[in-house]
Amino acid sequence: MRGTVVSLRPAPLLLLAVALVTGCGGTSYAAKADAVCEKYTKQTNALGQPKSISELAVIADKTLPILDRAAKELSALDPPPDKRGLATQWLKQFATVRGDLREIRDRARTADKAGMTAVVLRAEHDNAKANELGTRLGFKVCNKN
Repeated sequence: MRGTVVSLRPAPLLLLAVALVTGCGGTSYAAKADAVCEKYTKQTNALGQPKSISELAVIADKTLPILDRAAKELSALDPPPDKRGLATQWLKQFATVRGDLREIRDRARTADKAGMTAVVLRAEHDNAKANELGTRLGFKVCNKN
């Protein structure tokens, strides 16, 4: 069982799909987004790391509403005109990662290890894409995951 949990180690990172840094406090779009990410990262970090598949399901269940609130706040930010398209792509990718987490949670609830592993592999790719888009937006926190 411990080996399975270790192989799922990337899943908690997805719980933090919005990886966050200490806020810069600036008024730029990137600084505002990073401040949102920092706030919600603290909340997801407080949930701890799962030690079993059943704990993974519970933590994912608690993480999803946090990510939903983060997504709502991030969507309300007004990116500069030259970054709007990229910001829209990032928000869509963030939604994809949240969807991956929902699927991981659902598979964890049924102890579907093979299905969970497949979703984790896909989610790692989706998360990397979100981080790359975040880097292009100038994020310092929301692109670390």
